[in-house]
Amino acid sequence: MSDDAADSSTAPIEIELEVAVSRARAWDAYVHGLSEWWHPGYTATGAGLDRIEVDPHVGARIVEVGRDGREVVWGEVTDAVPGERFAHTFRLSHEGDASQVTLTFDDLPHGGTRVRFTHSGWNDSNAAGRLKHSDWPLLLERYKAYAQHI
Repeated sequence: MSDDAADSSTAPIEIELEVAVSRARAWDAYVHGLSEWWHPGYTATGAGLDRIEVDPHVGARIVEVGRDGREVVWGEVTDAVPGERFAHTFRLSHEGDASQVTLTFDDLPHGGTRVRFTHSGWNDSNAAGRLKHSDWPLLLERYKAYAQHI
């Protein structure tokens, strides 16, 4: 494998979007609305999504609850400052070490919020699963639509 191929398989996934709501509302939509905007077909249980439970406190878990009642831990909250940033480990669809999802929320000069999303922590143990996360742009468009219409 060339160095370029290695770099691309472990490079962070970075996406920036503008959301026409306040930082507080953008943060709440991501954290408390995850069950609403997450694509219902992207589950760990395969049984259909009932809900995603997020306790926005450092050390708390993010848990998928399937329609069959099974629970799968997606990760653990590593940083949570309402309206400013939210970060968590992530294990939804890859083996090896947990990856890391980090969001920051900044005011835009003329209103609204700039959301910076980074999915990092890719290494030799989990890089094979990175390709499974190519749908973040679709998911974040769903998030944006939800945030702007709640």
